[in-house]
Amino acid sequence: MKKLLTIIASALIMSAITSCDNDDDKTIDTEKPQINASIDGASPANAATFYFGEEIPVKLLLTDNEELGSFSVNIHNNFDHHSHSTEEEGEEHHDHEEGEEHHHHDGEDGDAFQFTQDYTIPAGSTQFLIDTKIALPVKSDDGDEYDGGDYHFMLTVTDKAGFSTFKAFEIKILQR
Repeated sequence: MKKLLTIIASALIMSAITSCDNDDDKTIDTEKPQINASIDGASPANAATFYFGEEIPVKLLLTDNEELGSFSVNIHNNFDHHSHSTEEEGEEHHDHEEGEEHHHHDGEDGDAFQFTQDYTIPAGSTQFLIDTKIALPVKSDDGDEYDGGDYHFMLTVTDKAGFSTFKAFEIKILQR
């Protein structure tokens, strides 16, 4: 009887050990999210022109192999024709609070328009279609008209694992 109890106890212990979750079997998400700008009606596009007092339609598809987290939009002047390597996607990190929005001009750049907005993506999403519009005010907070010219429209998407991808579009924003 003792031998039978030992065999049963050993079998139960082995069963318990082998049925436990093994964290080593879980895969770690190492893939960056993707920004698809080739969907029907995608916007903005490189070389597109928009006007102060109107809106920029934004329609892009975000995807991730595991789970998306958030995205942000940054619009800033490109009067000095700097580059963000817009031909390929890269990493970008922003230090803005969730939902924080900025519309201002910077004395160093004259009355250049700037915009930054962070957005959340519903939990569990592996695909998210951005379909929104961003209003372009005619004047800054101090009443000066914004300078028209070359601008960058940058979209950064971050997945739940913390990987980021960005895409920069070279656009023009002009006064009518």
